[in-house]
Amino acid sequence: MAPYRSSREDRAAPPPPPPGPVADMVQQFADPYAFLRELVQNGMDAGARKIAVRVETLPGACATSVTDDGCGMSREDIEGPLLTLFSSSKEGDPTKIGKYGVGFVSVFALQPEHVDVETWRDGKAWLLRLHSDTSYELEDAGPRQGSGTRVTLIQRLDREAFVEHARRAHAALRRWCRHADREITLSIADHEGGSRTGAVRIDAPLAIAAPVSVTAVEEETTVVVGPSAGAQHLAQPRSGDPAVEHGQSFAGFYNRGLTLFETADELFGGLSGVRFKVMSPHLQHTLSRDNVRRDDAFWDAIARVRELVKGPLRRELAARLPQAAAAAAAGEAEGAAAYAAMLEAALSPPTALDPDEIPFPLASPVAGDRSRAGLRALAPGREPLLVARRSDALTAAMARGGLPVVLCNHPATRALLKRCFPAARVEKAHAAYLLVREEREEPKRARAADAALLQVIAEALARARHGVARVSLCRVEGALRQRSGFLLPGSGERAGPEQSCHAAREVVRRAARFPPGHALYLNIESDTVALARRRAAVDAVTAGNLLARALLVEAKGPLDPEDSDRLLDLSASPPPRAGAARGERAPAGGARPAPRGPLR
Repeated sequence: MAPYRSSREDRAAPPPPPPGPVADMVQQFADPYAFLRELVQNGMDAGARKIAVRVETLPGACATSVTDDGCGMSREDIEGPLLTLFSSSKEGDPTKIGKYGVGFVSVFALQPEHVDVETWRDGKAWLLRLHSDTSYELEDAGPRQGSGTRVTLIQRLDREAFVEHARRAHAALRRWCRHADREITLSIADHEGGSRTGAVRIDAPLAIAAPVSVTAVEEETTVVVGPSAGAQHLAQPRSGDPAVEHGQSFAGFYNRGLTLFETADELFGGLSGVRFKVMSPHLQHTLSRDNVRRDDAFWDAIARVRELVKGPLRRELAARLPQAAAAAAAGEAEGAAAYAAMLEAALSPPTALDPDEIPFPLASPVAGDRSRAGLRALAPGREPLLVARRSDALTAAMARGGLPVVLCNHPATRALLKRCFPAARVEKAHAAYLLVREEREEPKRARAADAALLQVIAEALARARHGVARVSLCRVEGALRQRSGFLLPGSGERAGPEQSCHAAREVVRRAARFPPGHALYLNIESDTVALARRRAAVDAVTAGNLLARALLVEAKGPLDPEDSDRLLDLSASPPPRAGAARGERAPAGGARPAPRGPLR
């Protein structure tokens, strides 16, 4: 065979195949890059264990090659099945995918200048060169050990066109060959641009993008099925994955991992909202190679998918939800996303579960449980469902009191909780509850001004006939953090816990009644209390009187004339005894009012 000319100067682009069978068959391939699928399929049918695709620049041209380590071809194979249209060596063999003997013609879909086929077996190699006008040359390529075949397309492409060609080749391999049952790699070498990639694996396990899935293997058929609801909360699909897989519904059909047909548009009865894939040697593509045959094997596969959705898939979701809720409660970002995805699936047909059976992660464990189902039973009547974005001292205190707080550490969890219980109110725990921590300093560190201030406030409230059991300083977490004072149940020196949790609405209602015998806690983080503490260092009587007035106004609203007069009377009273001013120990638990006779 005369050497092939490598110079391309002043040469016209290669014409398409002349009218005839080759041109007609090239036109049947809607995707011109389907030639990669056909060459990979040929390698698989030849028993290849590995198939390597390479796209690289040549001086003024581009070479795209597919190399397999299959059985190779003899001269009889080349001159017979390969070069005789519609004569296939696979005819009658159910283990072979390509039955029509026309797939190889697809190499002309990109209108290459020529196609080289190198093949070797039994110690001998052959080189076949196919031209765009359907002529060919075959020559003996000498001895060669092993077996295999390499098909190389030569095209004239500038660098911009090469980059686009490489991208489309990658996309075509991912579309057509990503579930192949053997190793397939792609490498790209842009010698002009000075970049190259290592071999990238194309083949990947048969799987679907879903929060949960079940796989059924029966004889030679594998079915994978899962819900589409919630999948948007999972990690983004890897680059190159076909977008069709991520539709609201998806169906994929494969033979030995090669794509026969995929759709997000065609709906099958009872499978809306379901993503599934079926791989079976009994499925075959149509003559046009762009769809799957709708035969008995196809409809049997659809029936099996429906069975999996109705039973095993729902059971798998119900079994895995508690584990996902526990992982979300542990604060793991991936766990929170996985739980949100499963939760949405559990609220959506066809995998919807009973809302009372759905577990939710808790911000803090309740009786040792990190998650709970049946939340409506735990918050009966008109009580709200409480949520928090993280675990802290407030949620821990609420949990100790048996009050569950749902952990919403994923953006979708709160909305899904509301969707699960549409009639319930959902409130933030930190807006509905507060944790009061009593501020107890050692006597030697106690501030004299604080002790005097607390004594004056206790006396002022007693004169105003709103006596309290004691007055203490505190810190507050959660709701009402800017409120100055809190009336909490308790009396005596040991009244009130060191910390306690309360519903904000109950605190406000209690303050409005100002019931006797309660302990008063002053919020040291309140601006009003902070100002009074600073003023008490100079004038505890004035500071205490003014703060007492402010506390009553905060609790009850505008003062009536009698309360106002009583507080003014205190302003004219002598200051606390000198010992308190010098920092002597105040009554345990805070200041308590001294006994007084009736105000005359």
